[in-house]
Amino acid sequence: MHALLSRKNVTEKDNFSYLLFSLFFLLLSSALVDQFLAHSLIGQSLVIALTVISMSIGVWSLRSSRYAFNTALGLVVATIVISAIVILLDKAELEFIHLLLMLYFFIITLRLASQQVLFAGKVTRNSIVGSICIFLLLGLIWVMLYILLTEFTPNAFAGLEAGSWQQNFPDFIYFSFVTLTTLGFGDLLPISPLARFLVYIEAIVGVFYMAIVVSSLVSAGLANAQEKNS
Repeated sequence: MHALLSRKNVTEKDNFSYLLFSLFFLLLSSALVDQFLAHSLIGQSLVIALTVISMSIGVWSLRSSRYAFNTALGLVVATIVISAIVILLDKAELEFIHLLLMLYFFIITLRLASQQVLFAGKVTRNSIVGSICIFLLLGLIWVMLYILLTEFTPNAFAGLEAGSWQQNFPDFIYFSFVTLTTLGFGDLLPISPLARFLVYIEAIVGVFYMAIVVSSLVSAGLANAQEKNS
């Protein structure tokens, strides 16, 4: 427990383990809520709470960077305040701010992870874990974009039940990663032009990410091997 709480023990050699745990926790817990508490008020409140918990855990992965840590911590605190107001005072209009804060948090985390993984120049266990985190973060960023789009254009997607963003959150997680991996099952379809734009851009990003991350890791691995042999 002391190792978890000690800032000096969270370095660029192990920080992505915390981030991967937080992202996996968010994905799994959202699926469980959707499985057992779908369309209930408790389930909707749990989705909000789980996103805050996941963000809080993810903050630990940013402790190796003071600026990123302070920024992410501020976002989490702001999200907690907004979430409490939404749940306790039923201020639905503030949910838009909650979504924007989550999107900004994922973008900041993606930027830090990309700088550390794609431009590190060496392959380590932490960089491999970080590459997985980047992939998950890309999917979650598009989840937030899809949700924000449906807040303005409810009929942007076919096959999606009308409901709050908490109810649609697990569905868009599924749809986002299906799109990112270019599987495209077709049970949820983009209808509006902007929805289609987001979908094919995500597919393009997914394809190019796989090419970039594989080539980067292979190149760094070969460079490390040549350095050791020289």
